[in-house]
Amino acid sequence: MDRRDFVVNIEQRMNRHRQQMADSGTIMPTFPDVLVEIDDSIQCRFPRLASFGLYHRDIPHLHRFEEKKTTFCDQFLRRIGIPERNQLFSPEDLRALKRETKRCYRQNIRLPSGDDLVNMMLLDGCFMVELFLQYEEARNVEPPWSVPWCVPSLIADLLKLENQLPFFILERLFELSNFGQGATLTTLALRFLNQVFCSPSDVDNSQIVNPPKHLLDLFRSSLLPSTQEEARQGNHSHWEYSIQSVKHLRNSGITVRKKTAKSLLEIEFRKVQLPLLALKIPPFEMNDWTRSILVNCVALEQRSQDRDKHFTSYVCFMNYLVKEPEDVTFLRSVDIITNHPWQDEMRFINMLNNLGRNFCFS
Repeated sequence: MDRRDFVVNIEQRMNRHRQQMADSGTIMPTFPDVLVEIDDSIQCRFPRLASFGLYHRDIPHLHRFEEKKTTFCDQFLRRIGIPERNQLFSPEDLRALKRETKRCYRQNIRLPSGDDLVNMMLLDGCFMVELFLQYEEARNVEPPWSVPWCVPSLIADLLKLENQLPFFILERLFELSNFGQGATLTTLALRFLNQVFCSPSDVDNSQIVNPPKHLLDLFRSSLLPSTQEEARQGNHSHWEYSIQSVKHLRNSGITVRKKTAKSLLEIEFRKVQLPLLALKIPPFEMNDWTRSILVNCVALEQRSQDRDKHFTSYVCFMNYLVKEPEDVTFLRSVDIITNHPWQDEMRFINMLNNLGRNFCFS
């Protein structure tokens, strides 16, 4: 490499670093470069069924879903008795909404002109709120609620980092619904999103301290340890240099068990009875959708200014724990990894290894 190439390479790295620093304080960040190189990064980064927000609205195959968005949006408008989307808010409120939305994106992001930005956000927001409302209304109704698309794929798309809407837009729309039954938007949203994860059906919002920035932020926050004791158990930093694979742990006399917990992050390592040690791990349903959600939770943490990187530490821990197909097979046998096809074992291992080698415990 000659001097000119070296200078260009350094400049490119500096530009990427400046963008990453700018993204870290942005409500609507982009996917981190460090994760673009992992296996399945395209599947984890780009929506497969529906585009929401700005970043992927021009992908041709996603345009087919726009008609479904419009249908749900019209149903929401009928629910609240407003004939047109542009009548949802006063002109002054719409201008304020536009200003707030613009502040959520980096200055170098090209935004739609005129009223297109607000119209797009309102269409996507009305779709999401009506989706959560319909699911809530039909939870205990027979026949079960159904829609003509794959719900897990939709949930995975709703939880992609570059497919987010500012949460305040959803809140403003939800307020218009006057939905009773004592439910909040966060509760309704989590009940819908939790369908694809091993999460309790009864949503506990107590651990959500800060107002969510978007749905991915809400979902990640809902899975964080809710007490100091759970946080201590889920802190894997002191295991970084001592944790070994499942196979080696079992050969050393340490049992590996399934743990019943509210969050997959609540891993516990303690003495069961002298001298027996047990590593207790909450179950995780591994499939294409949950793998995508896990990667996007890590992506959000890498773009966040918060010190706590719970999902990043979880991935690093699992990377130490799972090194070969035999490790995955055992975790499946004790129901720690569920619904996991045998032929995907190496894919799961490769994903953990690719993620784990880029990060360290925090």
